[in-house]
Amino acid sequence: MDKIFKKNSTLFYAMSLAASWAWGTSLVVGMETMQTKGIIPFIIWAIANSLAIPLFGFIAYRIPNLEKVVNSKIVMIFTTIVSIFCLWIQLNAIYQYLCNLSFMTEIASKIVSITIMVLMTIALYKNGLLKSIFIDNPLWSLCYLLLIVLVICGFVGNVETYDIVNYTNQNEILWALNSCFILFSGPIMCIQNWQMAEKLKQEKKMKAHYLAGGLFAIYMAFIGILANFKFNGIMNIILIFVVLCVALSTADAAIVGIQKIANKKWGTIISLVAIAVWNWVIPMGVMGLWTTMGNMRKYVAGACILVTIAMYFVQKKNKKDNNEQKEEPKEGQKQEVNV
Repeated sequence: MDKIFKKNSTLFYAMSLAASWAWGTSLVVGMETMQTKGIIPFIIWAIANSLAIPLFGFIAYRIPNLEKVVNSKIVMIFTTIVSIFCLWIQLNAIYQYLCNLSFMTEIASKIVSITIMVLMTIALYKNGLLKSIFIDNPLWSLCYLLLIVLVICGFVGNVETYDIVNYTNQNEILWALNSCFILFSGPIMCIQNWQMAEKLKQEKKMKAHYLAGGLFAIYMAFIGILANFKFNGIMNIILIFVVLCVALSTADAAIVGIQKIANKKWGTIISLVAIAVWNWVIPMGVMGLWTTMGNMRKYVAGACILVTIAMYFVQKKNKKDNNEQKEEPKEGQKQEVNV
């Protein structure tokens, strides 16, 4: 694993960043966005999605004290909840698409979903971040391969297509513009992104954020193409494996992020407990609650940025006052006079 990292670390990091940002629901949500809202809202949404990680990489260490504010106890509580919700949503995505298989019952789908996540959590206990990056790469490569197969099936499989309009009404354009703020604030409020940024800064490979944006743009392009097709049986089966790849590559980042917040031991325990209670929280409308929390991210991120700006000016003023005090002559000290 170390040899592979030394040889291809920038690309490996970029692949992991893109994979962790995808979320298991993004493929279907993206296609539905284009089918119901139109091409223009989808393009705005896709561009914002692709720019979110590069923008985060650009501002992460350029805004003074931003990392310090995000790592404060109050914000950490919020980011921990975000990571737990992230786990639940990936579990929900895997479960829902497993249920689409004719031979899978609801109970079997839940057991398989929980088992996969528990095994991943245990596997990430040792060398969590490195192992997460290592796992993401084959999963994301397989995701691209399956997406190519889906596109080929769409073009040569003689499937029906949707008649997609530019946009349905102006409200959809406004929705897309509002989604930009939510998407741009997302990485700031995800501790796993800060964890990766810290490592990339140490290794002087922050450009991996920009490469990740390009990789994610390719993923968005696949979604835009696939949105035109009405999936047949074979395409739906392939879709399940794509969702599995994307969900797992996002879930492992959330697990490692929780480990960073609460330390390795307690982070693993929190992740296992979150996985264990997932079956009971889903019927409580947790996904609706996540929508509210997702919208809250832009306000929390905005507040963090405002606090850092305020801290910068306060520190600048204090530094200026200290310099002025040093320049003032001490009491009783004679001042040199030039004649």
